[in-house]
Amino acid sequence: MKTEETSSMEGRIIEAAKRIFVRKGYEATTMSDIAAEVGISRTAMHYYFRTKDMMFEAIFAQLIDMVLPNIELIMNEHTTILEKLPKVIDQYLAALRNNQMFPLFVVNEMNRDMLHLFQVIAKDPKRVEVLMRFKQQTQDEMDRGLIKPRPLEDIISAFIGLIVFPLLIRNVLLAIFMEGKTEAFDELLNRRKQLIYDAMYHLMAPEEKK
Repeated sequence: MKTEETSSMEGRIIEAAKRIFVRKGYEATTMSDIAAEVGISRTAMHYYFRTKDMMFEAIFAQLIDMVLPNIELIMNEHTTILEKLPKVIDQYLAALRNNQMFPLFVVNEMNRDMLHLFQVIAKDPKRVEVLMRFKQQTQDEMDRGLIKPRPLEDIISAFIGLIVFPLLIRNVLLAIFMEGKTEAFDELLNRRKQLIYDAMYHLMAPEEKK
C-alpha cells in the first residue's frame, strides 16, 4: 500500500516528466533529466519508476483514469449520442483543464512514434472498449436516421480538434490575445463547452423534415 509520502513524490515525478517530455520529447529525455527537474538523485527516482517507459505509461494513465470511469457511466445511460454529448464534453474539458500540457505531449508522441502510443493504450483494453461502444452507438444511430450519415473519422476528428486545439496554441493565445493572463485562458475553456456542443450538434443532428 502506498504511503502519502510515496504518492506525493510519484505525483511530483510525473509532473516533472510531463514538463521535460513536452520540452525535449520522449526520445531525448533521460531519467537523469527528470530526476534533476524533481531535485532528487536518479537512484532515488528508480525507487518510484524503474524505466522511462513506466513513467510514460503513468502519465498517460493519469489523464485516462480521470476521464474513463465517467465516460463509461455516460455510455451506460439509455440516451442518444446527442444527449450524451454535453456530459462527454464536460468530462474531457475538465480533465484537460487540469492537464494543459497533455495534448501537446500526445501530439509530439504521435509524430515521433505512433506505435509506441498504441502499445501503451492497448495494455488496458478498457481504454479502447469505451471508444468502440461510442463508435457502435454512433453508427447505429446513423443507420436509424437519428444522426446525419457522416464518416465516423470526420466526427471524431472534429470533436478532438474542437477540444484540443486551443491547448495546442495556448502560448500563442496568451501572448497575442490575452496579455499573458492565464485566467483569461481558463475563461476561454469555460466558454468552450457551448461552442463545441453547437458545432458538433450542427455536424451530427439530422436535417429537420419540412
